[in-house]
Amino acid sequence: DTSITTNALGLERMAGALAAAGLDRVNVSLDTVRQDSFHQITRRDRLHDVVAGLEAAAAAGLGPVKINAVLLRGINDDQAAELLGWCLERGYHLRFIEQMPLDAQHGWSRDKMVTAEEILASLEARFHLEPAEEPRGSAPAELFSVDGGPATVGVIASVTRPFCGDCDRVRLTADGQIRNCLFAREESDLRAALRSGAVDDEIADRWRAAMWGKRPGHGIDDVSFLQPTRPMSAIGG
Repeated sequence: DTSITTNALGLERMAGALAAAGLDRVNVSLDTVRQDSFHQITRRDRLHDVVAGLEAAAAAGLGPVKINAVLLRGINDDQAAELLGWCLERGYHLRFIEQMPLDAQHGWSRDKMVTAEEILASLEARFHLEPAEEPRGSAPAELFSVDGGPATVGVIASVTRPFCGDCDRVRLTADGQIRNCLFAREESDLRAALRSGAVDDEIADRWRAAMWGKRPGHGIDDVSFLQPTRPMSAIGG
């Protein structure tokens, strides 16, 4: 299926048109449902716009609507269960993501990161969680049934529980570069080939070459690891 990841600030206005154009679903970045925490994290007082965008996406059939949340120590790390309860009430699928070294300030620190173990412990203080029965396969999220199901919550533990060996993901950035790993420092230029009139077979060959160049792991725990130059906001895709 075809999906996009968005902050949902303009989604209320665009959801219907996106669905009509063939979009299947949306992933929305939302770390909190508290007004003060939202402003602290985003430096914007626009939580109401995100909520309206989520409602519009659901109404337009862009489901299941998925929410990606990152817990930040000292800011919203006490809000995991609250956010899950809010999502369950509205039928949204929530996935918590360990903070990754993809920030623009290059200030990421493993010591400050809220780990998957901490996230699950916080959720289990309010909900009963069990590993989901469906096979995970190559999906990045480890799923848990909530209070016996059918609702689930996901945890993407890229740092403490890496799943590189099963990963089959390749990302096309907003400016036409192929990244075979979010943490890659190299990219393969697809835009130039497309604009120069490359035929489909050549495009496919470039894509395959990038895919086969995937490394066995992201290397975050290696002393030689270097954070990618591009932050997540500049990668897109």
